[in-house]
Amino acid sequence: MRSAGTAAEAPPDPGEGAVRGLTALLTTAMAFSMMQLFLLGALGPRLVDRLGVSETVLGLTTTVGFGTAAVLSPAGGRIVDRVGPRRALVTLLALSAVALALIGAAPGSGLLLVAVALGGLPQALANPATNKAILASVPAPRRGAVTGTKQSGVQLGAFVAGLPLAV
Repeated sequence: MRSAGTAAEAPPDPGEGAVRGLTALLTTAMAFSMMQLFLLGALGPRLVDRLGVSETVLGLTTTVGFGTAAVLSPAGGRIVDRVGPRRALVTLLALSAVALALIGAAPGSGLLLVAVALGGLPQALANPATNKAILASVPAPRRGAVTGTKQSGVQLGAFVAGLPLAV
């Protein structure tokens, strides 16, 4: 049985359209894995002024989000190895949506911080899942470009989170 994506066995060339679609999906996954923290950062002044979130809690959102992701990242790679990149990507997008919904509905600081912690799991899954998808599906000569583009999803997420406030 052949294992696609190993160094010795390159995946078949899926075609330009398929690579573009995969690149868009992976870029989106990277953006959404971090979206909660970008939105909290962009909306921070409004959260403090209008919703009464303390500056301490606002600062803790970053600490809790990145701290959770850092603690879970080693397990994230093992999870992706176990379930595969496709399931991991679906899971990270679903968890991102749930975390964003909980953040939006949080009636107080406690649930807000729990929701942000939940959002750390998609962050922990994002690089292993997207990198493994590239390895399994993209021919070696195109992997660098696809990897660079999908990594731009992090900055794209920050741009999208802040743009409505700038307008």
